[in-house]
Amino acid sequence: MKLRLLGVTASLLLLAMPAGAQSPTGPAGWYQAEGYYHTVSNDFGDWKGVGLGFHLPAGDRTVWDISGLAQEAFDDKGVWLGASHRYQISPDWFSQVSVGGGTGQYHLPDFRTDLSLAKSWLGRRNLLTMVSGTYVNAKQGYADVALQGSAVLYLPGAAIEAGGRMNWSNPDAVSSGRAFASATLGRERQRVIVLRGSGGGEGYQLTGTGATEQKFTSWEASLSWREWVSDKVGIVTRLEFYDNPFYTRMGLSFGVFRHW
Repeated sequence: MKLRLLGVTASLLLLAMPAGAQSPTGPAGWYQAEGYYHTVSNDFGDWKGVGLGFHLPAGDRTVWDISGLAQEAFDDKGVWLGASHRYQISPDWFSQVSVGGGTGQYHLPDFRTDLSLAKSWLGRRNLLTMVSGTYVNAKQGYADVALQGSAVLYLPGAAIEAGGRMNWSNPDAVSSGRAFASATLGRERQRVIVLRGSGGGEGYQLTGTGATEQKFTSWEASLSWREWVSDKVGIVTRLEFYDNPFYTRMGLSFGVFRHW
C-alpha cells in the first residue's frame, strides 16, 4: 500500500549538512508549519491539508521529531500523529525508531512503525548506509511489511542518495519493489534544494472508489526548496507529481520554519 504523509521530518536538514560537519544530534531545534493542495485527476478527490512538526535535540545523542497532520485525501478526512526517536550509538552508528497512527475511513493507516539502523563509512564519515524495516496496519484489514536499504554520499555542498524497497501487502502477500534516488544541494542556514524521484510497483492502494487498486506500477518526482530569510527563520516550498494507471496527482506545499 502507498502511504503518503506530508509531515515534517529531520531528514532533509540532515542530508543538507556538509560532510564532516554533522553533530551527533544534527541541526539545532526547530519547528515548522505548512499547508498543501494537490489536484487529482479522474474524480478521485483532491488532496489538501496542514501539518506541524517539531525537531527537538535532547542531549548529545538523542533527537526527537514530533509531527501532526490534518488532511483530506480521496474525499477521506483524517488526522495523523507521529513521533520519531534518533539515537547516536557511537560516532559511526545511529538508530531511529518511529511510530504513528491516523484517523479516517481508509487513507491514513491505523498504525505504522519504522526501525532503522545506519552506519557511517570512510575516513571523513561521508558515506552513510541505512537499513530499515516497516510495519503498517492499514484500514479495512490491509497490512504491509517492508524492507528498505539506502546509501548517501556526502560531498561539499551536496548529498546524493539512492536506495530500494521491497514490500509485502496482505491479504495474499502481494509483493512489490520500488527504487528511489535524490540529490540535495546547498547548506543549512542558507539554501537547500532537494530533487527526488522514485518508481516501481505498489501492492494495494485504498482510494474509496469501492474497488481497491492493486498490483500496479507508478512513479513520482518532487522538487523542494528551503530558503533561510534570516539566521533563524525560513520558508519551504515543494512541487510534487505522481502518476499511476488510475489517476495523476500534482500539487504544491508551502511552509515556514524557525530555529532556536
